Amino acid sequence: MAQVAADLRGPWFRVELRSSWATALLYRAPSVPVVWALVRLGVSPLAVSLIGLLLALSMPLQALNLPVGIAAVTVALSGMMFQVLDCADGILARVTDRTSKLGGDVDTLIDLTQWGLLYLSVGLLADATLDTGLFWTASAAVAAWARLLARVIRDRLDDGIEATPRPLRLAQYPSAFIAGISGLIPLLALTGPWMGTAVCALVVYSLLDVAEALVPLVRALRE
Repeated sequence: MAQVAADLRGPWFRVELRSSWATALLYRAPSVPVVWALVRLGVSPLAVSLIGLLLALSMPLQALNLPVGIAAVTVALSGMMFQVLDCADGILARVTDRTSKLGGDVDTLIDLTQWGLLYLSVGLLADATLDTGLFWTASAAVAAWARLLARVIRDRLDDGIEATPRPLRLAQYPSAFIAGISGLIPLLALTGPWMGTAVCALVVYSLLDVAEALVPLVRALRE
């Protein structure tokens, strides 16, 4: 357990605390006992990623086929459990020395797939709750597209993880806080009569994500 927990002392975890604090606190730290159990059971990192994929694929099916009240709870729990597994497979790979480019690529693709399916599921739940046809589902799909676009832009422009993260300036704390709340998105499935507002928030959040991802490119063009 100590060896697994030691992985959280790496510089990448400090970067994650700055860029995605909700994920680091709500899922990364609680994934430690999960990783310990997976090590003891001999489960591979790739198998954990594939289990996460199955969980993600089930979310729209839950939203479509279960009673709305039950589906809201199961979609939220599935989204949160996926995040725990997504954290666990990376730690498991590092602790057992089974990291690979293929594993990293598969994990990234599954992660992107999960966000798209989670957003879609929230839209489906909103339409089922508010009886609005497919309006909120389409809106959630736009939000999902924007989030995936932001991820692609960020991956193309990213210079990699800082070896020693620099302290945040006071003016950077609000944007860091807002950027880090993405780990709370599964909880939007529980917003009930406010689900339309939740989908609107997803759209705005995703567009802001695109704008933030483009900042390095804008700076480079100015220079």
